[in-house]
Amino acid sequence: MYELNDPVLLEQCARIKTMIEKAAQNPEYQKNYYAKLYHHWELSPPVQLWEIEEFENKSGVQLPIEYVYYLTQVGRGGAAPGTFFRDFDANENIDSEFIMVSEELSSEWTEEEFKELYEEHDVPEDGTICLCAMDLTFIAYLIVTGPMRGRVVYLDYDGDYPPMWPKGSPDFLTWCENFYSELLAGYDIRPIWKFMWQEPGDDSALICAFQNAEDIEYQKEVLYSFCKFKELSKKAQQFLKSIQEPELHEEAAEVLEHFNL
Repeated sequence: MYELNDPVLLEQCARIKTMIEKAAQNPEYQKNYYAKLYHHWELSPPVQLWEIEEFENKSGVQLPIEYVYYLTQVGRGGAAPGTFFRDFDANENIDSEFIMVSEELSSEWTEEEFKELYEEHDVPEDGTICLCAMDLTFIAYLIVTGPMRGRVVYLDYDGDYPPMWPKGSPDFLTWCENFYSELLAGYDIRPIWKFMWQEPGDDSALICAFQNAEDIEYQKEVLYSFCKFKELSKKAQQFLKSIQEPELHEEAAEVLEHFNL
């Protein structure tokens, strides 16, 4: 029996719901491609706890707690970072693959590592829930089994690219909150493929992410994430101009050029 009394997760759900309501009230966001075609920023009624427990007993899989909080506190479906969240259905038929652990989704591979192990691949859906389509051929999944349980991952429907992991999103609720925070801040996240790879947060968050990045490719993506801002703060300008490493200087210069600086 669940006891949904975690104040941190309850507050996070309340923030997400409020942000969705703000997006729904803004005529500009009604023009959002997926909102216009699919969800219109509308939410389906929340799920009852007995439905979660019935589904888990039937499937033999315990859902990630952040997902349970979202379903019961925010909504069972509707508004989403991509197309739409399909309504949760406790009576849905469970495939045998649902309880399996995907080897391909058990680690965060580099592109080279993934291709060496798997080359082109089918979309691995073992142990996942399909959340929504994102952009082009990418679909967002929630992993419910294995070592990466609770993480959101983007999978290429055509199998041409390795799994992509949202930056700054260790769980489902944070992934949702990052999307709506970026949207309401007015950052350039459309088409949605921009949100898929960009580092979330303001200029201070991006500078911190750059400094804590473990590899140069991640640092490059963080640098290009500065292009999501409408204008570049003096703090960000000084930071970008301070980058002198040969392998990163060109990327920093391109961002400054983007802002005609």
